[in-house]
Amino acid sequence: MKNVVKFILTFAVILFTGCYDRSVIDSKEFGFSLPAVENLKYAKQGDVVTLTWQIPANIPDYFKRPVDASIQIVEDDIYRNIIIVSNEDTSTDITIDTSKKYRFVVKLLGYLTDEAIEDGKTDRVYSEAKVIEIQ
Repeated sequence: MKNVVKFILTFAVILFTGCYDRSVIDSKEFGFSLPAVENLKYAKQGDVVTLTWQIPANIPDYFKRPVDASIQIVEDDIYRNIIIVSNEDTSTDITIDTSKKYRFVVKLLGYLTDEAIEDGKTDRVYSEAKVIEIQ
């Protein structure tokens, strides 16, 4: 009976460890990156928050211009929305509920040029995030 249980456990371990594609997880040899937004600031007037930032000057040539900014809105620790600010605009107004706390996660979003795109890999690249919290 012990041997049967050992066999079943061994078979289950082998079965479950082979059921996912590890190459997807390990494939991080992308090689393209965007710099993060600079000088991220906010101003609050009533229920409107104005986020401002600067686009870094050192965006590599393998990205199409203009780049966008992606802003994730987190309200009371719950993800609510994503706003895309296009054409290298450097500010946006967001209406909030002043009784709640907010976190804004701001990233640059760029697309690789046709020459830089690799088969089977995405052409969309996000920068490192910059975060602003408003209580």
